Amino acid sequence: MLILGAKGHAKEVFDLLDPSECNNLCFFDNVSEPRPVELFGYPVLNSLEALKQHFQNQANFIVGIGDCILRYKLQQLAEAHGGKATSLVAKSAHLSNSALLGEGVSLMAFSLVSAHVSLGKGVLINANAAIHHDCQLGNFVEIGPGAKLLGQVNVGDFTFIGANATILPKLSIGSNVVIAAGAMVTQDVPDNCMVAGNPAQLKKQRTPLVL
Repeated sequence: MLILGAKGHAKEVFDLLDPSECNNLCFFDNVSEPRPVELFGYPVLNSLEALKQHFQNQANFIVGIGDCILRYKLQQLAEAHGGKATSLVAKSAHLSNSALLGEGVSLMAFSLVSAHVSLGKGVLINANAAIHHDCQLGNFVEIGPGAKLLGQVNVGDFTFIGANATILPKLSIGSNVVIAAGAMVTQDVPDNCMVAGNPAQLKKQRTPLVL
């Protein structure tokens, strides 16, 4: 198993792994300075060539980065070099049997993914967050710790919902949206914007993504 990243979120991912998944475990970080060489006693790969060689023997990886765009870029990079995205579901997470998960989803400790929820590729549900029935999340969405999405909420791609935010039922949240920590969202939110407050109000427009 390989964890993409060797900083904060990667450490939380490591803590959720079963010991049986730590055979031949390593991390990947080719951007930090100084370059780390090990984490928790496991090696940190520092080059794309080393990453490619690793995937020739063991293709599975978990994304250990929290940022929506960085998750996307790292997952694309790893897949281009022969990797296969693996989902992580913490033992303490509650995952409904009727939920649908895309590739490379991460459900952190004590998170809830309820009945008939659909999660796109690369979604990250942080600790103690709750996604209630019939919600649909696009690709590379990040849900912050303690955030709550009540029933039938739709969320677009590359949207970040901050810690302890609450999204009321049957709302639509656009793509490339930032919802600030603690916000109470009571109405639909369009693409490419940032909202905050209780009730949440538009604070600024965001530049549309070009990936």
